[in-house]
Amino acid sequence: MLVGLGVIPVLLLSWVAVRRRQHRLLSAFADPHLLPRLGRGARLRFPSLPFFLYLVAIGLLVFASSRPVAAIPVPANRAAVVVALDVSKSMVATDLAPSRLEAAKQAVREFLRSIPRSAKVGLVSFSDYAQVLVRPTTEHQDVLDALERLQPIQATSIGSAILTAVRALPGRETAGQELLNQQQGTLPLPSPSPPPSAEPLPPGAILLISDGVSTFGIDPMQAAEVARRVGVKIYAVGVGTPQGSVQEVDGQLVFIPFDPTGLQRITAITGGRYFYPPTSEDLRRVYRELGRSMAWERQRTEVTFLFAAAGGLFILAGGALSLAWFRRLP
Repeated sequence: MLVGLGVIPVLLLSWVAVRRRQHRLLSAFADPHLLPRLGRGARLRFPSLPFFLYLVAIGLLVFASSRPVAAIPVPANRAAVVVALDVSKSMVATDLAPSRLEAAKQAVREFLRSIPRSAKVGLVSFSDYAQVLVRPTTEHQDVLDALERLQPIQATSIGSAILTAVRALPGRETAGQELLNQQQGTLPLPSPSPPPSAEPLPPGAILLISDGVSTFGIDPMQAAEVARRVGVKIYAVGVGTPQGSVQEVDGQLVFIPFDPTGLQRITAITGGRYFYPPTSEDLRRVYRELGRSMAWERQRTEVTFLFAAAGGLFILAGGALSLAWFRRLP
């Protein structure tokens, strides 16, 4: 659409040619001393101003048709929730139909339906390690798309899930570094006192969905302590039935337990809640208890309306001057 801006110089050259022709015609049939009195516009200081206002309006409207985008500051809620979803092999158990993993996915969908569209939500999947699939965003469809691609993998590391989810929340990118160092054997675990912060961290929470049995990696209780120190509450949803499930895994029948004890302890450490089975009201409560922290953030936003409105104003101004000076439009 920006190619249409080429009409601007064409119109300008055409206007110059017409003005020259009018001047020649006037010179041929009138005394040069009388020319200043032939037209009302001739006595004005800027008689061509309406035309240039129309020209600017055309340029603005053509530019608006290209749908420009700009990074403009908008008020945004910095509070965020990260969903940490268990994709270990134990989630293939069918004590919840059709499986624990599908039941967990349905809980995430219900959570996204129960919160405002402006809420920032991220997604972390975990098995024997955790990875950030979607960082906190208001584009909930990105979370749903990533959710559909999840498949069961290996073991369960709830501690890694908590630590990764905490570090995905705004302002907490370095949280738990000492715990990672201890896990890697590079440094001893230092004192749990948090570093001083110049400004308060935005509200953050984790919605942990698992069958509750951690079998690998970082101690979940130490990870929960890190979350508590940086002001992150953990809400947990248990997935499974008390009697567990007997399931064929890799060609062998195995008993897959459901143990919510660890999840309950994690939520108690951080001041969160444990839900089993979760209701829509429970999931809404996660975001309602999160709180708000408004700030100005730059977001890429389509600004077509600004250029279209400016073009309309220039057209109105040109028309008003044309009516006042020459009694005609345009």
